[in-house]
Amino acid sequence: MQPVPRRVVKSYNIRFQLEAIMRAGEGPPTLADAIDVHAHAAPGTENPLDMAKRASAANMGGVVFKNLPTDRPYHVTCQEVQEQVNRWAEAEGLRPVTCYHGIMTDPMYAGLDFASVRERVDQGGSIIWFPVISSAHNVYRVGAPARAVKGEYPGPVAGPLPWEEALRVGQYLLEEEGGQLRPVVREILHLAADRGVGVSFAHASKPEMEALAEEVEKLGYRQAFIDHPYGPQVGLEFEDLKPFADAGILFNFTYDEISPLLGVDPQDMMGTVKALGAEHFSFSSDGGNPLLPGAVESLNTLVRYGRAYGLSDAELRQMTVDNPRRILGLD
Repeated sequence: MQPVPRRVVKSYNIRFQLEAIMRAGEGPPTLADAIDVHAHAAPGTENPLDMAKRASAANMGGVVFKNLPTDRPYHVTCQEVQEQVNRWAEAEGLRPVTCYHGIMTDPMYAGLDFASVRERVDQGGSIIWFPVISSAHNVYRVGAPARAVKGEYPGPVAGPLPWEEALRVGQYLLEEEGGQLRPVVREILHLAADRGVGVSFAHASKPEMEALAEEVEKLGYRQAFIDHPYGPQVGLEFEDLKPFADAGILFNFTYDEISPLLGVDPQDMMGTVKALGAEHFSFSSDGGNPLLPGAVESLNTLVRYGRAYGLSDAELRQMTVDNPRRILGLD
């Protein structure tokens, strides 16, 4: 018989005292005023209006639709959802959630094109994501949809690919010579700082993130974050995090990381928060994937994990309310 894994032993230790843990403070933690800065609402994921209704019912403060249907500009769809949820919430006697939308830089969204990004900032985009599924690092680590990379592949998925091939077919933020940020990447980062919108380092490699962090620190910009740092598509380790924290970069832990799909140990996630301080972290769902609970349920579950694994109500509020407000430039 195999030894019981460390993750499972800890989970049973938590379960044996869960009732007392959840009674601590004012009872089980809630999503009051929480802002989910990373939720998926593209076709095949979660309906944005349904998500907004559930977020309103949970008394959340906001939700950022990282992506939306592409048949219309994001700002048009986001405004329509906002108007619909406002009417629904009024009829239900609820406070409507505030809806925000993101700006993607994968090829199907015009890629790393400064004019396109600036236009979408002008239209009200709240967070810019550097390349996600088309990132060379993502293609190398976990593969990508064939439509998101250069070249022809026999099936719907390309990779994981060897690094040199991933570098050839994916997007990379650094110059071939010298390892400096590409000019367009620096322009986009400066635009975000000037206009007060957030930036996610997305699925970039550690060297790309280090170059981004160096520029962020020079700018004194405090709205940048690293999504799901322990997820395999990013793959940072605990010892990698402090230099980014010192540069003012936030880490956005997500429910997807601890889900069965990715399998990060919750004790490692929450232990990292305790070690470095909640001021460096936010929580979000990365929800919308039909293999996961809905975005609001995912975020709620992640918050409950946080309480169960030792985070206080004050730490949870900082990570679900205060730091997301910082990312959006609302503080």
